[in-house]
Amino acid sequence: MRTMAGKRLFFGLMVFIFLSCWSLPLISADLRMVIIGDTSPEFFSKKSPFFKNMINKINDFKPDIVIHLGDMIAGYGLRRAESQWNEFDQLAKRIQAPFFRVPGNHDIYSQKSLQTYLRRYHQTYQSVDINSYHFVLLYDVENNELGHISGQQFEWLKNDLSSDNWKGAFVFVHVPLWTKTSKYVHQRDKDFWFNKIHPLLVQEKVLAVFAGHYHRFGPTREIDGLKYYISGGGGPRLNNLYIGHGGANHFLLVEVTEQEMVVQVVFENKILSAEEADVLRDVLK
Repeated sequence: MRTMAGKRLFFGLMVFIFLSCWSLPLISADLRMVIIGDTSPEFFSKKSPFFKNMINKINDFKPDIVIHLGDMIAGYGLRRAESQWNEFDQLAKRIQAPFFRVPGNHDIYSQKSLQTYLRRYHQTYQSVDINSYHFVLLYDVENNELGHISGQQFEWLKNDLSSDNWKGAFVFVHVPLWTKTSKYVHQRDKDFWFNKIHPLLVQEKVLAVFAGHYHRFGPTREIDGLKYYISGGGGPRLNNLYIGHGGANHFLLVEVTEQEMVVQVVFENKILSAEEADVLRDVLK
């Protein structure tokens, strides 16, 4: 039978362990960003509790920027889409840092949904500079095709990256074109990425590319020195293989200095390094 002192010691140890799991960033970063993807709610329940519940935690990290990797709403129904956008934007307003978004296939899926998106948010791709770092948000579901980036957007990208008045750059898309599990992505779009876009990103010394779409974290890839991350764990419909290997809802915390980039994966009750969290790296090769 535990004594009162023993109970207090046990309770104190549990609190210490919990707080350790939720420890705030340990490095003095030039840039701190949060990245979250695929928070779209269930089609019928419209619930997306993880994103809603994590907003306070996102704010606790005091990021310089928050980026959503797309699939913000359930979509695929024009009558419901407007109300879904209203609900999402009410949540997003609670984020205290500058907030930017990449459109996913649940967000833009028809000409009318594209018009709705443009009316509300004015552009489908853009770039922004924060803390001397450059952020490029691309639209890779053009023409309702997964992974498609038009020649016009590519010309814009070349021009955008031609200026190097920043310490480093990051690129964000919805659909990852570098994974073998890219279902329904045309081979021509994969070839366009690796023959045109990837060499440009390497040439312009982009530090990392982030995508969502697949409801999991990883596997992470490094190609020609460029890091590629997948993080689509912000919503209720996680990949079964990912869950089976211990995966769960998450967002990314990325901290950058002139010497290093540290990526951590934030779950509801713990924070892991990107390497520790990459549970599918040996499964989806």
